[in-house]
Amino acid sequence: MPALADLVRPYAGITLTDSKTLFPDAQGTGLPLIRIDTDLCQAVVAPQGAQLLSFTKADGTPLLWLSPQCQFEPGKALRGGVPVCLPWFGPHPDEHKPQHGFARTSDWALTQVAQADNGRCELWFELEHPGDERFTQPFTAALRMVLGQTIELELSLTNHDSHTADFTWALHSYLPVQTLSDVRVPVLAGRDYLDNLQNHARLRQSGPLTFTGEVDRVFPDVESEVTLEPTPRLRLSHENCPSLVTWNPGAEKAAAMDDMGEGNEQGFVCLERGAVLDEGWTLAPGETRRGKVAISAV
Repeated sequence: MPALADLVRPYAGITLTDSKTLFPDAQGTGLPLIRIDTDLCQAVVAPQGAQLLSFTKADGTPLLWLSPQCQFEPGKALRGGVPVCLPWFGPHPDEHKPQHGFARTSDWALTQVAQADNGRCELWFELEHPGDERFTQPFTAALRMVLGQTIELELSLTNHDSHTADFTWALHSYLPVQTLSDVRVPVLAGRDYLDNLQNHARLRQSGPLTFTGEVDRVFPDVESEVTLEPTPRLRLSHENCPSLVTWNPGAEKAAAMDDMGEGNEQGFVCLERGAVLDEGWTLAPGETRRGKVAISAV
């Protein structure tokens, strides 16, 4: 596998750097990062977790939020951007296994880089899991990032086991907001959801979703595009991602989180596309399945 530096070297606007350089005040021993700086966008990507950490359009509009207290430590989840939650989403029945799986804290291999004439950059990452005590079935996950005036993320999973394998997953996007109390998601009005704060009780959303306190809900079977309003007005579209997870920890939990901190919950909401709970994927031996998410300003 070519070294990171060798893969990015031929492309103007794509450079290998590290967290100590880009975030000198951040906690942690540091991680390698990839910086994208083109006529269309500025972005930062961590090979750990194949995680897009930040993305700002050329006109200055941010499409992602990164915690000012993000801790750049090998093996530690990075708070913000778009973590890849896989091969399970949420807590595992075995309390000794990590929340949201291990993909977001694993080193992914950068396998390919490309830059189109229109300025869009593409990065391909791959994670090969041989099967172990964390997750017995061997699988390969691949993530394709397309960064231009919008964000496109395509996740593919391949089951290498001789038996079926069950996956739940999400692209855990942190979206920036100016005033949390004003935020609403109109398309969710009248939809049923499963409340993670009430043991997955099925309830109905009354009016547009708002974030006036802690919110942790799964909206199943959401096929439509989802728009976050009012400012910045952001839109998520998807292919083959039936679940929509909505999350904000609220003031009390945020203050107790060492990688978030008091008051920082006011700067974001999470709208996460994926396949969770009963909408998870069951892959036959040798089967590959893909899901795609796009984030844009509208």
